[in-house]
Amino acid sequence: MSDVFVVVSTIDQVPLARHRAVKTLESWGLDEETVFTASLIVTELVTNVAEHAAAESPTATVALAADARWVTVAVHDTHPRLPRALATPHDDGGRGLRMVMLLTEEAGGVHTVEPTAMGGKHIVVHLPR
Repeated sequence: MSDVFVVVSTIDQVPLARHRAVKTLESWGLDEETVFTASLIVTELVTNVAEHAAAESPTATVALAADARWVTVAVHDTHPRLPRALATPHDDGGRGLRMVMLLTEEAGGVHTVEPTAMGGKHIVVHLPR
């Protein structure tokens, strides 16, 4: 199962992305906790694109997939700067990615931040089903 959609990199698109993720994940019969966690991750990642990458990435691509073992959430943008997670409570920025990392780890999943050949990046999260 998979679903890929594009959102404009603006804050007003964040609820639309979350709603689409919830509807898609629910239609796949995923449990409530997984749907909540995955949709919150979509929210944080799309928000990060809107707040930090929109100038060089007018859109973001959200990809959702599920198989027997994993639910995958990936967000791609074309901004060349790789994000970094908050290192200490007093750092500027990085809170959204830190939240994504913590949610992923709490669920027993894994995450990666991958540069792309075209200069953008993918943030990919795998959550166990």
